[in-house]
Amino acid sequence: MNAPRNPLTFAIILLIAAPIALLQSAAAPKLYHWVSADGKDHYSDVLPPEALSQARQEISAKNGATIGQVDRAMTPEERAAAAAKAIVDAKAAEDAEKTRQGDQALLASYPNESDLQRHFDQQIAQQTETLKSIRVGMESQQQSLSSLLIDASNHELAGRPVPAKLADSITTTRKQVITQQASLTLHEAQSMNLRQGNAAMIAHYRSLRSAADAAATSSTTSPPAPPLPPPNG
Repeated sequence: MNAPRNPLTFAIILLIAAPIALLQSAAAPKLYHWVSADGKDHYSDVLPPEALSQARQEISAKNGATIGQVDRAMTPEERAAAAAKAIVDAKAAEDAEKTRQGDQALLASYPNESDLQRHFDQQIAQQTETLKSIRVGMESQQQSLSSLLIDASNHELAGRPVPAKLADSITTTRKQVITQQASLTLHEAQSMNLRQGNAAMIAHYRSLRSAADAAATSSTTSPPAPPLPPPNG
């Protein structure tokens, strides 16, 4: 085909032909390959409705190369499981980030193990004082209860009825003793948990500090410079 003699006409033809060529390239024919439920391979240039949910490959009809891959559609159960897993994974990522931030705050708050141990010692001292106060109060209430019971016993031995006020005091004091006993048991358990938790935190702090120190050393240590070449001559 001879080119038009008019240069303007030839330029217009090129402008029209270029988009057509691009459209033809974009719409290059392709084949679909999928495996049906009965295990048979299928190849077609048209994808039937029953194959839309199947995993498939898109193959160039020109050179046979794979140009696309589509996974099969998930079942409702699989979608529900995937959604549930996404929630669990998101929660795990959130917890991991909180742990990371907590570790960073721990290292920033206590530059060395001695500072952290001092903080824990103060907690233990406060807990010890609380236990001591509870024991002193409970012993006082137990002594009061013993006195009230002796007084009530003397009334009974003398053949006199126990006064209502005295009976009420015995009931109230007994309840107070029981309450303090429960409080003492609770605080003793808390003290034990505190000591165990502090020991675990100290061990965790050591591992964090060791890792941080190693990372700092690695970042500040540069490789040795290569030796200088010997002078010429």
